[in-house]
Amino acid sequence: MDELQKSELVISKIVTLVSGWGIQSTRLEFEELELEDSFAPFFIPCVEWLEAEGVLRTKNILEYSNGGCVVRPVLTSYGMRILGTEISLDGEKTKLATAAAKVSSGEKSYSQFGDFVGGILGGFTKSIGS
Repeated sequence: MDELQKSELVISKIVTLVSGWGIQSTRLEFEELELEDSFAPFFIPCVEWLEAEGVLRTKNILEYSNGGCVVRPVLTSYGMRILGTEISLDGEKTKLATAAAKVSSGEKSYSQFGDFVGGILGGFTKSIGS
């Protein structure tokens, strides 16, 4: 697994967990992703990327050598909207939430990280046009 695929997996785990929690006061720690320690350096940068893209909102991000903790992570309205957007990955139409869950569970690994990221950005473009 290359570095981009590791990022894809961490992002999908974060999105899948947070989307299942709804909007409530929670904490997300790296251990909850149930990944090997080699993924820990990706955790905080992936959270920060999701936040910068407007998919996730947090109250505070605490970075530790073992991955860190995210206080009150919730999907934004934009994040919720794009998870329901149908995208085309590997020639198949699927909801972004379904694609994230498949990557998170290990059922699917998209050949290029760009496919997954493109799905997020494509969902945004589609939602603006609606």
